[in-house]
Amino acid sequence: MTTIPSRKKGVMAYSENPFWDEQQVRVGSKLIKVAAGHHLSKETGESIAHSGIHVIKEVDETEFLKIYTQNIKSIFDLKPTTQRVLQYLMHALQKTPNADAIYLSWVGAEEYFSETNLNISRSSFQRSLKEMMQKGFLAESTKPNLFWFNPNLFFNGDRMIFVREYRKKSTKNIIINNSSVENKDNRMEQYHIDFE
Repeated sequence: MTTIPSRKKGVMAYSENPFWDEQQVRVGSKLIKVAAGHHLSKETGESIAHSGIHVIKEVDETEFLKIYTQNIKSIFDLKPTTQRVLQYLMHALQKTPNADAIYLSWVGAEEYFSETNLNISRSSFQRSLKEMMQKGFLAESTKPNLFWFNPNLFFNGDRMIFVREYRKKSTKNIIINNSSVENKDNRMEQYHIDFE
């Protein structure tokens, strides 16, 4: 590919489309990567083309926890109180590296909530733990106040990635014609599907 200075100041002109390769753009403190690719559908096995925009932004630890809990809240439809308990859980996990379980007693939670000016009752704390268990964040241990945490959702790393895939809805109309087929044992229904 040949590049030459453009007539417009500060940009280049290309002999071929340069966007077939991954592109990176810095906008303020963010690094934005734009690329395309293919992946295999687990449902159908077909190769699916996609494009993606990947934004990288450095943040301090407090903002990191807020962003993490806000994204988890929106993905899993967590109640606001459960989001606050999740912040406590993330705070507590930072103190227990390389573990896969954590003690979550009301005494420790109450101390954290008072230090961070969060008004959460004991019963709200228990309801939030139950919600996190129902949604696959935690599993209760046979030991009192000990919970196993999902390592795919919690980690002690310094980066996170949230992926949202958007698919266009199909615009095809489906017509189902109902017809009967005689079987030697009994009658069964057969459906013929036409796409328009």
